[in-house]
Formats: sequence, structure tokens, C-alpha cells
Amino acid sequence: MTRDYIPKITDVRELGQVWTPDWVAEAMAAYTMSQGAESLFDPACGNGSLLAAGKRFAARKHTAFLANGMDVDLRVLDGFKRQGLDHSDMNRIRIGDYLADPPDAIYPAIAVNPPYVRHHRIGGVRKRELQSMVMGTMGRRIDARAGLHVYFLIQSLKQLAPNGRLAFIVSSDICEGVFSRQLWDWVLRTYRLDAVLQFSPEASPFPHADTNAILFLIQNSKPRSEFIWARCLKEDPISISEWIESGFEAAYPNLLEVQTRTVSEASATGLSRPPSHHLTSFTLGDVASVMRGIATGANDFFLMTREQASHRNLPSSFLKPCISRVRDLDGDRITEECLDRLERKGRPTLLLNIPPSPFEELPLSVQDWIREGESLGLHNRPLIKTRRPWYRMEQRRNPPLLFAYLGRRDCRFILNEAGVVPLSCLLCVYPKSTSAKDVWQALNRPETIANLASVGKSYGGGAIKVEPRALERLPIPDEIMEGLAVNLPIQEGLFNLATG
Repeated sequence: MTRDYIPKITDVRELGQVWTPDWVAEAMAAYTMSQGAESLFDPACGNGSLLAAGKRFAARKHTAFLANGMDVDLRVLDGFKRQGLDHSDMNRIRIGDYLADPPDAIYPAIAVNPPYVRHHRIGGVRKRELQSMVMGTMGRRIDARAGLHVYFLIQSLKQLAPNGRLAFIVSSDICEGVFSRQLWDWVLRTYRLDAVLQFSPEASPFPHADTNAILFLIQNSKPRSEFIWARCLKEDPISISEWIESGFEAAYPNLLEVQTRTVSEASATGLSRPPSHHLTSFTLGDVASVMRGIATGANDFFLMTREQASHRNLPSSFLKPCISRVRDLDGDRITEECLDRLERKGRPTLLLNIPPSPFEELPLSVQDWIREGESLGLHNRPLIKTRRPWYRMEQRRNPPLLFAYLGRRDCRFILNEAGVVPLSCLLCVYPKSTSAKDVWQALNRPETIANLASVGKSYGGGAIKVEPRALERLPIPDEIMEGLAVNLPIQEGLFNLATG
């Protein structure tokens, strides 16, 4: 063991270790222990920051304190002394796998920053064991794409004593993944959600992690119909702890944006998303369809500059203009001039697009390039070998509009005036009957862009990721739709815009 152990990047990926900053730990201790609890349990105690915060809270209140915890990694205990914890605090710390062998006890106060391990790093046998635990606790299974942090929440709630309190800080994808509806339907029917605290990019507890943190404050009591939803605007451990201890009644307008929400509304909208105050009758799917961009499986082979294509004697009829990354777009339009500028920078703008002709009928230069790819073993790559033949690219009509599905851009919708096809970093948007330019202008309106938060997944620094089907659910304000010359079917909540 080393005294100054800091998680390596491999530890972060495999064990999900990211330490809780002191100012957030103080707030979590304030919630869990302010009802008189004299012990705190942390099932992923790491360097001891949450337990140390609990000890400091008890010292301020002049009460006894017992630290209880678990962790899979013996090295993290080296950080306990630096946190002000001594050997007596370590007596009830177990090294072990919390989910595989949890304690038999229940606890009045639990604070957790769980390991963030995504589902594809959880083995098949372990997943089946975790699903068995979920079935025994929730009475149902959840989607297998749930990360380890989801199972930590379920197990932590299971071990919460009656009227006990849980403070759980985690990535907001726990509210936005495919498993989230099943998970939160059970949580909100079984426990009392007291508050949800989000963080602005300026106040991010984990500024170097590409994730958007969210803090849940949950009590093992009868559920209520309303809860507090707040957004932290800057670091301020004293005021945030005071706000929590006041029962969320103290006002700190420069620090916290606070509102009361109903559980039913937040469950439908998403706990990580702000409430939707402007209900609309229309979505993007009413005026357009969405597809993901092309996944080549080997960009270095299928994507090239004009100079490279010329050097390889590849016919222009076998090439399509292409955009391969979002940062190649510097505005809300892609034009021929943009492609010329990218070429001058040495960026590839052509995608190899071989028609469905027998191999022997292809031009010799194309045959030679295919053989070059086979010599590199490209035809055995997982994605590529599903294609028949392997060098035949999946097809997309030139989309009139492109959408940057992950990013912080103000202009997320791009007018495709150059007729390019995008790779999978972008989505293809195909207007149904309205002019592309009109739809593009409507979608790039600030009122529409603001609604991306209601359908996307949030990441660090204010980034939002929106998948194709979610983008089709993007609400478009009624007043914007009224400016589009479109005919929509008359349904409940819809009307014919052409006739009013």
C-alpha cells in the first residue's frame, strides 16, 4: 500500500472510483444525520470522505459517532488518516464486495458515492446475480444495461432503517437510461423522496469527469406527493448544509435555485430534468424522421481526402461527400465552401461507397483497394463482418438536416447545403413535407433548443446527448409550429395548421 494512493484511470474504469469532494460530503452528512443518527454507513467508502464528514457533523452537534463502511479496494484505506479518521473509525470497515456480500444490519443513515461502472464492464455471471437481487427486492427485473451504481442504490435502500435517510450522489444517467422508469417507479412508490439537488457546470462536484452529477435525498418513510428540486450554482458547503438542516426552507437565492415539484410530474419528465412548464402539442417526429449517421467500422480505410482518392485512382462515382466529425462544422450550415476549407486543412471529406456489383466487375483500382483492406484484416472486424459484402457501406439518403447528437453547441441542427452524408457522430433528419429550411429555422429557435434537455441525457459541462428516437420526441412550441406550412393529421391535441 502507498500512503498517497490516488485512483489510476484503470481503477476509475474498472472499480468506478471517484472521490466525493468535502463540500458535497458535508451536505450529505447533514441530511443523513440531522435527525439524530449517531452512526453513518458508506458501502463504497473509498478514501473515507463521507465518513469523515459524518464525524465532523457529530463533533459539531456534540454527539457520539460510529463509522461503518465497506470497499473492495484495500488501498483506499490509506486515505482515512488524511481525512481525520483514526483506528477506532476503521474498526467497522470491511474489505469486500457490498453487492455480493452485504452486511445483515440496517442503518439509520447511509451516504453513498457508488462506483460508476457501466454495464458492459459487468460480467454475465455477475449480472445474473445482481438481477436476482433486484428481483428479490423490487419484485421485477430491470434492463441489463443498468450500471453498477443502479444496483448500489437498490441495495442501499434495502438496508435503510425505518425513517432512516439515504444521501446518494451519482451520474444523472440513473434517471435517463432505459432502466430508469422501472427503477424510479419502484423507488417513488416505496420511499419518500425529500429532495433532488443538481449542479451547474460551475459547481460540478466532479469537474474532470464527463458526467452530470445529481444528489438524491431519500427517506424510508411514507411517500409524499411533492419534493424539493434544486440546482446548486456554486460551491458553498456551509450554506448548502444549513439549507438541508433547515428542512430546505432557508433561502440562498445566489447559491440555489429551488422549486417544489410533484412526484407525478417529475416521474414523467425525468428527475434529472427541469420541469416542463410549456406543454406543446407537437414534436419533431410530426414534421421529420431521424436516423443515425453511418458507422463505417474503419474510418481510416473508408474515409479519405480528395488527394488520397486521386492517388488511389478511385472513380468519383464510388465516392460520396461526407462529414466525419462534429468539430468539422463551424456553423449551422454545411456548404461546398466548407468542404473545400476542410480539404485545405487535410481533413477527409469523401466516403467510399461501392455499389452492389460483383467484385470482378468493379474497376481494378477499387478491387486493389478492397484487397488492401483484406490484407489488414478489416473484413474480420465485428461491425464490418456483418455486412455482405464487407466493403459495401450501409446506405443513407443525403439528409437535408444534420443534428449534433452529443455536444454543447448552440446550433445543434445544421442545414446540409453540400449534400453530404454524415458518420455516426451526427444524426440524419429528414423533413416529411415541409421545406428543409423552414424546419431548420424552427428547430434552431432557442425555444426549441431549450427543450433538448427534456429528451436527452445530460453529461458534464452542460453537454446533452440525444438519440434518434428521443430526438423525434423533441417538443416544438405551438407558436413555432404555427409558422410552418405543414399539414398534420387531426388527433387529440392536434389540429390542421394549414386551415387553422
